[in-house]
Amino acid sequence: MLAVRRMADGPRRATERDLARVEAQVGRKNATLRDAAEIGLAVGAILNKRKMAKHFVVTIRDGHLSWHRRLDQIAAEARLDGIYVIRTSMPAEHLNAAETVQAYKDLSHVERAFRSLKSVDLDIRPIRHWTADRVRAHVFLCMLAYHVEWHLRFPTLTARRVEDLSAGRVPQAHRPN
Repeated sequence: MLAVRRMADGPRRATERDLARVEAQVGRKNATLRDAAEIGLAVGAILNKRKMAKHFVVTIRDGHLSWHRRLDQIAAEARLDGIYVIRTSMPAEHLNAAETVQAYKDLSHVERAFRSLKSVDLDIRPIRHWTADRVRAHVFLCMLAYHVEWHLRFPTLTARRVEDLSAGRVPQAHRPN
């Protein structure tokens, strides 16, 4: 959690450093930034660069720039760090919250499957089709080949799912090793 917190603080600290630099430029005797519009453009570029405007209160006048952190906003966002929402159309009696989260995390297996379709795992070479029916047939054959390959890799999970289906139960979200 500490590493995540440091990563989240990085953009805010960089924005504070850049705002302090512009504030110092405005406060100099021979300031290049004097007009409120010029200062606003410089500050706007800084806040938009890292999307940090919501964390700062900035006051700009001719020859003046001041800013401070919105501590309540920063604290509220820190409480949400690491929280995400997963929505599903499956009824709760078929897929509870833990299974829903596990199914979401298992998407990496699906993504890996798509990467392996055309790589060395299945050794399917690119074939150029020009008609919609041939493209659909090619994709179907690729997915069928991956399906067979997956069942060969994880036979115990396959047997468990067959038992669940034959007993009329909805299979649980399984995670291959």
